[in-house]
Order: sequence, then structure tokens, then C-alpha cells
Amino acid sequence: SSEVHLDPETAHPKLIVSPRGDSVAYTDVWQPLPDVPERFDTTLNVISLQSFSFGRHYWEIDVTGKTYWELGVTYPSIPRKGASEDCWLGRGPESWCMEFYDGEYTAWHGGVPHQLPFTKPFCRIGVLCSFPAGLVTFVEVDRMTPLFSFCAGTFSDCLHLALCPGHNHNGKNAKPVV
Repeated sequence: SSEVHLDPETAHPKLIVSPRGDSVAYTDVWQPLPDVPERFDTTLNVISLQSFSFGRHYWEIDVTGKTYWELGVTYPSIPRKGASEDCWLGRGPESWCMEFYDGEYTAWHGGVPHQLPFTKPFCRIGVLCSFPAGLVTFVEVDRMTPLFSFCAGTFSDCLHLALCPGHNHNGKNAKPVV
């Protein structure tokens, strides 16, 4: 597994990154943060400080009790400003993600949704990224069940872990993504 810390400079102003950089949570309060070029200003995203450009990397993300989340990997070039759909994880060519929303799982890349046949809320999702294989795989951690894989061929840039803890979702989505 690869250790990552979330970069608070990239976090949307309604996201709170823990002091250790190991979790992120949504808040209804817009935080007065500097509007730096790295910060997402519309989508509720944050990416890792570390980037990876070779080898194999694996992360486990705890989404216990969440009703809405997105997680995956992204190139540093993902758009961060404005309301373009390309700013959302998996909607543009710069990122690959898995999303859980209203009890449904969807894998996304390049704006193409792949509806997944799972209905059980998972607690931990693993993300495996292999540069030699050009592969991004999502797994359910408890049983190491593969959920979806993207075969990118060759990655054209380094990758960052990317997370979206989702909005409050009618008061049911307050827990952080860890």
C-alpha cells in the first residue's frame, strides 16, 4: 500500500481535511480560504499531496456510513475551476472514479458511466493503480471482491488519489471519508 496525505490547498472550501491529512469531511460552512489555482471551487473534491508515476499503488478508503461519495485517481491537470462537468471525478479524460449515490454504484471515466450491479453499502473500498499495466481497479476490501477495472493502456502523467466525500445528502452523509 502507498501512504497518502490529502492536500488541503486543493480542497473545496466546504471540505475540512483533518490535520494529519488522512480524512476529509463536508461542512455546510464555506471556509474563508485563499482562492489558489490548485483549489477546487465548485466540485467537492480534494486530491493527495503525493503523486505517483511508476510502479503499483494500493489505497484503502473507509466510507462506512456514507450515502454519497466518489473516489479514484486523477491527473494533476483535472480542471478545478468553474461548473464544467470535467471538474467532477471521472467525467473528463483526466480521472477515473467509482461513485456511490442513493444506493447505486457507478464507475466513471471520460464522462462514460458504468452502472455496477451492487446494492450493499460497502465499508471500505480499495483502489489499485498499476502503471506498468495502465490499470485502475476498485475492490471491496472485506472480501477483496473486484468491483470494476479500467484499462487505460498507458498513463500520460502522474496520478493523485482523489476523493469527494459528497454533500450532506439530507443529513445522512456527515461522516468523513478516511
